[in-house]
Amino acid sequence: MRPWYRAASILLLCIWIGISPSHCVLAANDEEVKLLMQKGLTVYEIDQELARIQLEEARIMKQRTTTEQELQLQMARSEETKRHAAKVLRAYYMGDRDSLWMLLFSISSFKDAIITLDYLQMIVRNDHEALRTYSDNKRQLTELQQALVSSQTTLQQTKERYITQREQMVKLQKQLDEDLSKQKDAALILQQMAQLTLSWKEKGVPLFKMYFQALASALKQLPEIISEDGNGITKHLIINGFQYTFQITDDELNQFLRTKNPLFQNMAFRFTDTELVTAGTQDGIAVSIKGRYELSTKEEGKGKAFIRFNMTQLQFNGFDLPRSTVEAMEQEFDLGIYPQNLAPFLTVTGLKLEAGKLSIILKMSL
Repeated sequence: MRPWYRAASILLLCIWIGISPSHCVLAANDEEVKLLMQKGLTVYEIDQELARIQLEEARIMKQRTTTEQELQLQMARSEETKRHAAKVLRAYYMGDRDSLWMLLFSISSFKDAIITLDYLQMIVRNDHEALRTYSDNKRQLTELQQALVSSQTTLQQTKERYITQREQMVKLQKQLDEDLSKQKDAALILQQMAQLTLSWKEKGVPLFKMYFQALASALKQLPEIISEDGNGITKHLIINGFQYTFQITDDELNQFLRTKNPLFQNMAFRFTDTELVTAGTQDGIAVSIKGRYELSTKEEGKGKAFIRFNMTQLQFNGFDLPRSTVEAMEQEFDLGIYPQNLAPFLTVTGLKLEAGKLSIILKMSL
């Protein structure tokens, strides 16, 4: 890259993040400045992830305390219903209930027989209710015990994730401090880093969330794109016996999204043979999103298969956001494609990405 072009690029970068051009020129001759600013942004976002983890840990601990309290109450109830159920079973085993039914044969009047029969049926209903209650309480007790074990495991994993992220941040902060100590214009670079962080916090985060919210909403309406032309031919859905193939080009996807939200007028989605790439500019902020489609199921394989969008890269004004930020956005916004929304009797069996086109292979669920 020619020196003047590199300087101009860094100058434009400074203008993007709101730094005075006169201040920016002091650091425009050093390509390392952008790398330092990248590290600064990463440190900031990891710190935000640590805050999110702490909130999650507090929520899990509160949930665990509630579960423990419910477990204690359920154990007490279970013990009581167990004693009651044991009495009922013992009564049947010892023949006590048989002797009660024999009362019907010693009754002389029809009226007394009806009253006695109602009484005996009430006893049987109560016996059945006692056994059912015991069974229900035992099941609830098991579920609470499993929930407690699950919350403890999740809490441990959360703590381990916090430690890992904390170690990464400390290591990166140390590298950043060492790199800054070698710079003559360290104070100016720190100012630029602060401006970048502020711009990301006040403009970047809301913009990304606005894009993802709009995209998630639009993808839920994707089945609307399937229609018939004047010759009765169904567009986007190819039918071959019991196999269906849903196809959409990136041009068609862009057109569809722009009809759903004007926000996508400034974005362009493109299919490659491996991923979906989108980039655009809104209010002077450059946004770039990359991700892969993959088959997945919800609820640990118990639900129907769907197409998950796995984000691989997010960029803000040319800066890569750390993996923790990508994962947080991925968890907050569901950008998956659910073929059962096309028709409830369809199940996805595969997908194919090629330059300019996405194909989803489906079959009928019989």
